[in-house]
Amino acid sequence: MVVVTGAASGIGAASARRLARDGRAVVCCDVADEAGRGVADDVGGRFVALDVSDEAAWDRLVDELGRREERVVGALLNAGVLTAAVPTDVLDVPWNRLERVRGVNLDGVLLGVRALAPIIAGGGGGAIVATASLAGLGPYEQDPMYAATKHAVVGFVRSAAPQLAGRGVRLQAICPGGVDTGLLTPEQKRRILDEGRPILDPAEVAEAVAALLAADEAGLVRTIVAGRGAERYEFRGVPGPRGPGSSPG
Repeated sequence: MVVVTGAASGIGAASARRLARDGRAVVCCDVADEAGRGVADDVGGRFVALDVSDEAAWDRLVDELGRREERVVGALLNAGVLTAAVPTDVLDVPWNRLERVRGVNLDGVLLGVRALAPIIAGGGGGAIVATASLAGLGPYEQDPMYAATKHAVVGFVRSAAPQLAGRGVRLQAICPGGVDTGLLTPEQKRRILDEGRPILDPAEVAEAVAALLAADEAGLVRTIVAGRGAERYEFRGVPGPRGPGSSPG
């Protein structure tokens, strides 16, 4: 069984469908009930209403999973939101909106790992993939808060992975470029296309997610850009896994 958050659309929905084709039972989690149930029905899985920023909601999910006989072998912690639909001055964003962006993008990963890693470890091991972004590896002036949360996800994955690997849980991160999802506004799509850059199909990211869930190593950070496929990101001059064939520093 694999748990997918943000499963109602975009990368989450594409990943649920990709994993189902591999014969995985998928638990589709989202706050969008109707769309989430639709994806779950499509893949023969189950839908669970889940606000990833709510610790009590994760507790309820864990209780429900505990009542099932299927073993949880993996998860995609994918739920995410932008600060605003258009570029916005960070000083103009209401604090409650900044809290929501942090709650979904970062807390959704932290709480998800804390909730699911013990179950995965107790069942014999498996993998967790967190959706970060290219905005988590460099500056993203259009949405500094979004970039901050995605940097934090990458840092958490690289820092927590060695601990979790000792428990049999492989923690990874995927960092896509522009993906054709609901997060990408028409204005952003036009700008990307005007710059001559292609936009990723969510199905391409889903393939990379499936590969990361199956990877033997832990702490991997892979980027994926349209036309280039998934690549292992090389960290230079810093501790931790750097690139292909490297060892932790």
